[in-house]
Amino acid sequence: MIAKITRGERAGDIAAYLHGPGKANEHEYTVANMRHSGGMVIGGNLGREGHTDGASWAADLREAAGTRPDIGKPIWQVSLRSAPGDRRLSDEQWRDAATIMAERMGYEEHPWVMVRHGEDHVHIVVSRVSDTAQVWHARQDFRAAQGAATALEKHFGLVQAPRQKAPGRVRSSKKAIIEKQQHTAAQLTEQRAASLARLLEVKRLTDRSFPTPQQPGKGPKSPRSGQSSETKRQVRERRPERGFER
Repeated sequence: MIAKITRGERAGDIAAYLHGPGKANEHEYTVANMRHSGGMVIGGNLGREGHTDGASWAADLREAAGTRPDIGKPIWQVSLRSAPGDRRLSDEQWRDAATIMAERMGYEEHPWVMVRHGEDHVHIVVSRVSDTAQVWHARQDFRAAQGAATALEKHFGLVQAPRQKAPGRVRSSKKAIIEKQQHTAAQLTEQRAASLARLLEVKRLTDRSFPTPQQPGKGPKSPRSGQSSETKRQVRERRPERGFER
């Protein structure tokens, strides 16, 4: 049993996808030995079994999620697929498998629905927010889903599929971190130098276009009537002081 998990914001988006033809027209369901394009609800706790359109159950999940608008990505989805070459499960067996999955994962009290595609896989869609605004946080959901898949294989006597590794962030080496920090510091230095050069250029152009006017009394004084400073001094020495004129 292979389990893959996704999360999303809008129930209508996943409903349209699951009941649509799929990316390569791979979505099909069978009724009375007749194949139809899309998907059909075969389980859940919403009473939507037999529906081939997702509008009704999407509205159910949307209403529940709306009780806690602060919760991001409230729609949780897991696909369960039989391993290649494994036997096929009936609708009833898939319903039992979905019930076991819900109990092991912890969302059995939250609105959920199961849509079947073809003979080998189903999709379970859950609102992480219940009708009473209780939140299923789905912590460590990848690990829990892998454990649930192993339990389903044992319960139904299925082929054990290879377990997937949990997605994680690639850890950088100490050398790579230092090199990145040095590169960032060099970029900042270049940016600051370029900004300073632009400011100096703007100031130079401004000074050239709008020179600072000379303030009165601040400029150099020139002798009046072309007289030198020495001539002025000699004139003052020969001039008698007032009150002592002869």
